[in-house]
Amino acid sequence: MKINELNSWLLTLKPFALTKNDEIKEKLTSQGIEVFDFTLGDPKEPTPSFIKQALISGITDVSQYPQNPGSPELRRACVAWAKKRLNVDVNCQTEVISSNGSKEAVFHIPQLLLNSSSQRRMVIFPEPGYPVYRAGTILAGGIPYENPLKAEKNYVFDPTEIPEELLPQIAAIWLCYPHNPTGATITHLEMEKIYSWALKHDIIILSDECYMDMFYDGKTIPTSFLEISKSNQFKNVLSFFSLSKRSGMTGYRSGFVAGQAELIGLFAKYRLNVGLGTPDFVQKAAIAAWGDTEHVLERNRIFSSKRKSVDKFFKKNSIKVLPSNATFYVWGEIPESYQSGVDFINTLLSLTGIMATPGNAFGNSCDRNFRMALVPTVEKINECLNIWQTKIDSGEFKL
Repeated sequence: MKINELNSWLLTLKPFALTKNDEIKEKLTSQGIEVFDFTLGDPKEPTPSFIKQALISGITDVSQYPQNPGSPELRRACVAWAKKRLNVDVNCQTEVISSNGSKEAVFHIPQLLLNSSSQRRMVIFPEPGYPVYRAGTILAGGIPYENPLKAEKNYVFDPTEIPEELLPQIAAIWLCYPHNPTGATITHLEMEKIYSWALKHDIIILSDECYMDMFYDGKTIPTSFLEISKSNQFKNVLSFFSLSKRSGMTGYRSGFVAGQAELIGLFAKYRLNVGLGTPDFVQKAAIAAWGDTEHVLERNRIFSSKRKSVDKFFKKNSIKVLPSNATFYVWGEIPESYQSGVDFINTLLSLTGIMATPGNAFGNSCDRNFRMALVPTVEKINECLNIWQTKIDSGEFKL
């Protein structure tokens, strides 16, 4: 069979931009250049020891298939977290399901929402935004629609910007707050307006909330669409949560989805056919993680320290970045002296060993932006900022 006779949807996808970049790092290391990687959102802080111990203790002598929706114990832990953190009552049996991290669930959910014979096959997603929203839509036979989020509106989605003629075609909309890649947040009132709009037009809200627990100042606590829709039995809402960033468990691949019972039931049916059950020992680690908040507070203190260091650096050098007290991402605008985000990050890499992500990885309209994920340790961040500052002061790195 010829390649062009295979899945045409897959062939049209762009290469996934958010990778470990091992080939580039190995090349630079072989040249004696230390690499400081700020690309993939994979922090270097160790996974808390009590979580690792729960995983080890969960490995049994006999290996068996896990329960597709997650064990009752895991679902109770997820429900307990939602009650404590969000003050919402989620039904353990019908309104929550385990996922293998949020990426897997984000990718697969369009499979149950989109009908090839229906007029409603369009999925709205933010630009800039996580590339998997688009990929999952395309491979489910959907029609992707990039909705540019505007800096002057603090990267908050405005439903009035969606053309009226498109409304009958829209099946769902992806939102993400706190926002990847900008770190932007959204108010309770703004979420209520979006939810009212979605209900009016019978559009399903897919809310990627994997950074829900990553905030620093304690004053602006991120809100979930579960809170907004709780009095309406979560109608037209699915919220996606993850332990990857919250608990330093990126490699464990563990999260959950909660929301409207009918949608959760269909997702359970789909996942059972695909074979996506979360391993039991990972579920044991997840139970321990969802039940503890102290380690989350400690991690947030570390990320707050990182953010303060980079904010000070960018302010000193008049590089404009979006202020944020959430996530661990820094979203910046490249100086006028650079042709594009790619030009900026390539220059940065060659002169300092610092790897960042060009804005166009998150959308075509973001060519003059860059993102830095604060994944190196505090010490390494300060070390590489000193190197960068030296290159700026010498005139080698132009601003």
